[in-house]
Amino acid sequence: MFFCERCETQFNATVAAASGDCPRCKEKEAISVPLRFRLFEPSAIRVAGLSRTPSDKPLAPSQAAN
Repeated sequence: MFFCERCETQFNATVAAASGDCPRCKEKEAISVPLRFRLFEPSAIRVAGLSRTPSDKPLAPSQAAN
């Protein structure tokens, strides 16, 4: 899913490939805002118990092998 960081509107891959910029911001306010790709919604990341930022700690050798 692609989204606009300015107006937070979501778009599918077809719209993103055709324009690359947010069509809503371009139409309403005549500004160019690039669309960003988001693999998961923030709420889905929280439910899964995952962190959005990588940990600063390196994995122990026993954890890295798994």
